[in-house]
Amino acid sequence: MNDYRTRQYDNEAVSRIIKRALQHEQSDAIDYDQLLETARDLGIDPRKVETAIREEAAGNETEDAKKEWLNRKHSKFHAHLSSYLIVNGALFLINIMTSGPWWFQWPVLGWGIGLAFDLRQAYFPTTDQTERGIRRTLKRRERRGR
Repeated sequence: MNDYRTRQYDNEAVSRIIKRALQHEQSDAIDYDQLLETARDLGIDPRKVETAIREEAAGNETEDAKKEWLNRKHSKFHAHLSSYLIVNGALFLINIMTSGPWWFQWPVLGWGIGLAFDLRQAYFPTTDQTERGIRRTLKRRERRGR
């Protein structure tokens, strides 16, 4: 029989156990003092906890900037898509109501190529594009004083 009291726990197991324990609490969050106290009880140097807190905050800021950048890209794409559908729908109606050969497909095709590039940038950006977008978003936030 495996006795959990004599078992050694690696960092990943400790992390999972602490997360589970927090889920059973009334609140799933603890404040700064409780965090430091828990770390001391576990024999962790408070300076290392401070460093980890700063790293976590930086990671959250970067993740928030990425979400903001992607949301902006998605919004721009959706606005472009709306324009594409409205204008090309009108061109289709004009083509139907006038005599002559079919021509509406050419603006649909040409504009559609540009729209496809916008779709790719908005929903399938390269790592380089994403990193540049995050940097620009963080700089924009700095200028606004966030």
